[in-house]
Amino acid sequence: MKNRHRGLRAYRLAGKSNRDEKALAETWTAHNERGNTLAHLLDDRKVQTGRPPEPSDRDCVVAATVIQWLGTEVGSGFLRELGYEKKADKGEKST
Repeated sequence: MKNRHRGLRAYRLAGKSNRDEKALAETWTAHNERGNTLAHLLDDRKVQTGRPPEPSDRDCVVAATVIQWLGTEVGSGFLRELGYEKKADKGEKST
């Protein structure tokens, strides 16, 4: 994973118990590498034509940290409060 889109707790991605964090972090990185998602989200120009301005390194770290957090127990609880539920893996009951 490129450093530019790594969150502050990227060390947690190595653990087997943090599969959701890892999946979210890797997907976020992939989206930004191929489509510059964060740059488009932060583009505050009134007329958005052409390539958006590059986000700062800090913008990238903050966004990646929040995305990874959504895969934690607390972050998943936040999503459940909003009505989002995780799809069950094969052989696993839905939570």
